[in-house]
Amino acid sequence: MSDQLDPEPDAAAASGSGVSPSARPVVLVAHGSPDPRSPEAVREIALAAGAHVGFLEFNDPHPVEVLTGLADAGVEDAVALPLLLTDAYHSRTDLPEVAKRAQEGRPGFAVHVGRPVGDLSLAHALIRDLPDDTDGLVVCAAGTRVDEGRAHVAAVAAEAGRLLGVPAGPGFASGPGPTAGETVAALQAQGAQRVAAVCYFIAPGLLCDKAIESAREAGAVHVGEPLGTAPELIELIQKRAAAA
Repeated sequence: MSDQLDPEPDAAAASGSGVSPSARPVVLVAHGSPDPRSPEAVREIALAAGAHVGFLEFNDPHPVEVLTGLADAGVEDAVALPLLLTDAYHSRTDLPEVAKRAQEGRPGFAVHVGRPVGDLSLAHALIRDLPDDTDGLVVCAAGTRVDEGRAHVAAVAAEAGRLLGVPAGPGFASGPGPTAGETVAALQAQGAQRVAAVCYFIAPGLLCDKAIESAREAGAVHVGEPLGTAPELIELIQKRAAAA
């Protein structure tokens, strides 16, 4: 799938990404998923953030293709921003490789790599519209073998619990750490009767479904949606891009 991208705002808007000609174009780099709901949601996020988007696997276009397309259209530098919540393998390894390949393919073109978009401020989005009688909270996440990534999810869960005034903990769909169901059970053992499960995921997908199913089977009475186009996430994308 070729992507000869035009940095002019009208052309960019017509292609689904409104990018100001005075700003560095931003390419959101998503993991990609065989679940069609995921790339659809990611493209909606990119549109809301005024950004382009590329996928590391499963979906098109690849971020290197998007970046080199921008270079071919006359852009001198751009931002590659990981649409990821934790600083784990993809942000530490794949993103620098994407930038390197794009710059090597287009000498003189500069790619600035931004930080993942995970942040404690997203706790506000997670607890929005939760039932008033929620008395326990599990924050569901994909999971990672990187200790710092799991610690970040635990910190988000603690912040969400603090905002709600209820006990809270993380639950992971894969890797080390408690599953969502195990965290629901632990909260119930502490006396919680109406545990809610919220999704610390960018978009829907198989791992999100797995975590939610685990929470439901353990007795969670409410489940939330992935972040999607939550205003807190769109604001973070813009901040991370400006700081890159």
